[in-house]
Amino acid sequence: MHFPRLLLAAALFAQTPAAFAEPAADPTLRSPDDIVVEGERLTREEAKKRANAFIRTLGVAPGIYSQDSVARWTVRLCPRALGLSDEHAALVEGWFRDTVRSSGARIADGKCDTNVLLLFVDDGANFIKLFKARYPGQFADMSGPDIRDLVELDKPVRWWYSVRRTSGGLSLIGPQTLRSIEGATIVIDVNDAEGATLRAVTDYAAFVALSGIRIRAEPQSQSILGLFDDRQGKRELTEWDKRFLTALYTIPHERKGRYQRGRLVGALLKPDDKE
Repeated sequence: MHFPRLLLAAALFAQTPAAFAEPAADPTLRSPDDIVVEGERLTREEAKKRANAFIRTLGVAPGIYSQDSVARWTVRLCPRALGLSDEHAALVEGWFRDTVRSSGARIADGKCDTNVLLLFVDDGANFIKLFKARYPGQFADMSGPDIRDLVELDKPVRWWYSVRRTSGGLSLIGPQTLRSIEGATIVIDVNDAEGATLRAVTDYAAFVALSGIRIRAEPQSQSILGLFDDRQGKRELTEWDKRFLTALYTIPHERKGRYQRGRLVGALLKPDDKE
């Protein structure tokens, strides 16, 4: 993915700042410390089952990549928000940077070469179709099914990544292929996202950008990924989201995905869940 060229192209597509409400105080905002279903704490076995399901639906370490590493950033992230007023773009980029720092990933300081694009557009589906038709080379790292999902799935937020693949070496515990994210493009349809605060949408976009997850990932009630499934639900990164991101950027990268998957599942459980 050629990001200077992509940045120029995206700027042409997102010339008009999108209307987006400034985030307001919301008394329902919360980040639960426990895994909760309708106010009841899950049992240890239920918690493990839900943690496994969460990692599985994200697709960060799917079976087809069980011998490869999870995909994560190894270079510093440099975000750029387009399609918003300068004031709102600065807010989004600042919030995004805070999330990157708290996750343990590295963020670029000062002027930097953009490698994360946050595009706020009026029609996400049409934007993707036009962009794909004009710049097909930008999707070279994606499989056919992933491209179809990007174009056809009805989602307020769509995304794709640039992933570098290198040999994992000859170590018995090392991966066959080391997968490193080098770029991410997040497209936010401001009409479909109506009702969510700008801060909540930024948290959603930051989680997606950092995680290397598949666009088909199902909404999760215990995650920011459930933002558009239930507008009264999670409007910020939850404890599960934070634990996942911290674990993703703490576990050894040069390991097989099946090992990393177990570590990620374990990170989602509270100490008393593991007993």
